[in-house]
Amino acid sequence: MNRSEQSMLSRLSRCGLTAALVASAWLTGCTTRRPIALEPTPSFVFRSLDLSQRADDGNRDWDLTSPEARYDLSSRTIRARRPEGVLYRNDQPHYRITADLATVLRDGELVVLEGSVQLRQLSQRGLTIEGDNLIWTPSQSRMVINQRPKANDGQTQIRSRELAFQQDSEVLEFSGPTQLNRVDETSVASTVVQGGSGTWNLKSGLLQAPGPVQAIRSDGRTLSASGLNGNTRQGYLDLQQPVTLVLENDRGLITAGQTRWLFSAKQFQSDHPVQADLKNSNVQGKGFKLDQLTGTVIISSDCRVEQTLETLTASRCAWNWSSERVVADGDVVLRRTKPEQVTRASRMEAKISDDGEIRFGQTGARVESTIKLSPAAQEKHRRPQVSF
Repeated sequence: MNRSEQSMLSRLSRCGLTAALVASAWLTGCTTRRPIALEPTPSFVFRSLDLSQRADDGNRDWDLTSPEARYDLSSRTIRARRPEGVLYRNDQPHYRITADLATVLRDGELVVLEGSVQLRQLSQRGLTIEGDNLIWTPSQSRMVINQRPKANDGQTQIRSRELAFQQDSEVLEFSGPTQLNRVDETSVASTVVQGGSGTWNLKSGLLQAPGPVQAIRSDGRTLSASGLNGNTRQGYLDLQQPVTLVLENDRGLITAGQTRWLFSAKQFQSDHPVQADLKNSNVQGKGFKLDQLTGTVIISSDCRVEQTLETLTASRCAWNWSSERVVADGDVVLRRTKPEQVTRASRMEAKISDDGEIRFGQTGARVESTIKLSPAAQEKHRRPQVSF
């Protein structure tokens, strides 16, 4: 074995690299005609490649294997085909990584994976991170995907300009613009959330995106907020105020404070003031619950409905935008201006007309109405005096 081969094997052994040598080197010897010619740098081809790294506590950190690799001695660079790797957590396999090509620089200081790169979590969730180019710095436990990156856990998919995966903390950093897709398993509808940069903790499910976000549903419903944070494993996202929800088919506009989106249950909930603007009506209250399955908004307390000629107050009220039905419950008071009338009941129902007006009535419950007539009207309806 010559000095080049000894030097190469010494470097590889320090990095935990083992290989079977097929062709020891491509060498061009010196000739008598050109005695001062420089010997070209040898390049070694290996039958197999097995690169491994252990953590400071002795546990396995990661492995990288390939059925064929080439080592360049001068640049200390390995080029490998069809590489496969394993990332470990607590000395147990946790992620599997595959690609078409791998370039290992400076005996393992930097690894570049190219072509159909996939990092798959070895668990029931089966989360995958994909892209066309991955730059891996093992000493920093950091991987950066900067060509067509995306992450998918089966329910939530993130596409961004760049994804950075921190191996030791399992935090995925996404740099905007970012697109988050949510698929509704019970219908053909899907939701696309557009935003900027943020982080997603793959271990805990914690998701944070502090910048403005907009959610667009395939049925035409849109939502906007100043930011969001939540937990994808627990099935919720907290939308930061102001929150605006535009219902499909010009049904109405809902404005609220901080709102929790329970995307697994397909509900929105908030304890903050809320306002719904219809074509010819305005509904206000404190706290609301929106059920996407039934198409119903329930205002929890202090419900107030205002229209041009009447105002209604109640303890709570509900509005179904699919059936255009409104129900008011608890200490209901309906005040009309023409004629000046006050109606009280424990419950009232209404229908929303085509022009957006809410027309209240009652369904058999006991009501109390007070009508105040103007003096002119009273004089007009007074019986004429009889004279003989």
